[in-house]
Amino acid sequence: MNKLFIFLPTLGFGGAEISLSRVSQHLSDNFDLDVKLVIAKKLNHKLELQISDTLDIEYLDSSRTFFSIIKLTKLINKEKPDAILTTLPTPNFIVTVLKKLRLINTKVFLREANSNYLNWNKNLINKIKGKIAVFSFNNSDANIFISHELKENVEKYIFNKNNKVIYNPVFTEDFFDKADEEILDLEFINKEIWITTSRLEHQKGLDILFNAAYKFLDKKNFMLLIVGDGSLENTYKQNYPDLPLKFLGNVDNPLKYLKSADIFFFPSRREGLGNSLIEAQILGKNIISSDCPSGPKEIIDLFKNGVLFESGNVDSLSECIKNMEIRKDISISVEIINKFSVSEVSNKYYQFLKSSIN
Repeated sequence: MNKLFIFLPTLGFGGAEISLSRVSQHLSDNFDLDVKLVIAKKLNHKLELQISDTLDIEYLDSSRTFFSIIKLTKLINKEKPDAILTTLPTPNFIVTVLKKLRLINTKVFLREANSNYLNWNKNLINKIKGKIAVFSFNNSDANIFISHELKENVEKYIFNKNNKVIYNPVFTEDFFDKADEEILDLEFINKEIWITTSRLEHQKGLDILFNAAYKFLDKKNFMLLIVGDGSLENTYKQNYPDLPLKFLGNVDNPLKYLKSADIFFFPSRREGLGNSLIEAQILGKNIISSDCPSGPKEIIDLFKNGVLFESGNVDSLSECIKNMEIRKDISISVEIINKFSVSEVSNKYYQFLKSSIN
């Protein structure tokens, strides 16, 4: 394998973009491999600026999806990469259709991080999305899933058996340096610090956490830090005015806030794996997570740390909070941490892609 395209819709701060940009950088730096990021639309995000000097990036930047597809097809046929790796439903579908129609002649690999497919049969829209996803998975050369549970659930619907689990590259070389940075914008005095880091969207289940937190207003002296932003921020501020909440927004370094916390909460209704949950594990935090599909239980079991509550159940979460004993001596083995290192994850990508091409 000499040349690899990685096709993404954008380069923002989503887990998929961050994960694959890290993998791209490591592959480019450590293997005799020409890696090109092909991006449908330019956003001028910080991530784009951070990697623009060290990675080969080509933006399609057409005003319409149709013209972006034409540009992508021409680019693939001109540069003839040995493989193209995509992630997220739309890029996955586009590339597999091009391959099925024989408009491109290259190996196609799909990365999947979404557990929405567990809801394929709930309504017409999900059924359509499910059919599209099944088509994509069955017409790729191989598929990469970010958790074993996700892989097992999707394999119930597809006949393509060339599938591999590769975790996200969460642990970077500067991970602990970032976690050790001093917090200058907050002062914690005699409070139990709770934290959650996520997008402020329904999927992430923050309303479940807030409703449970209400039950402890008169029982615990706590502050709840929310790292991240999203469409529900104003709704949460309006609906929960009595809770001791601190909305920090999207911060450059969430790890330093995470390290300061006594309890990390992961209340999602569904996940692919949960990068922030892994970060909390690496830092040895006290963890309360929902048992949602598909990934949290796998992470809790792997690290042997944390407790699970029934997904969507406020009472179950409240019981976990009530019984939580704050520990300061949680240690995590280096061997487990390395499963999520950029180098180990990237090496697995390289070996799997190479073996599937040859």
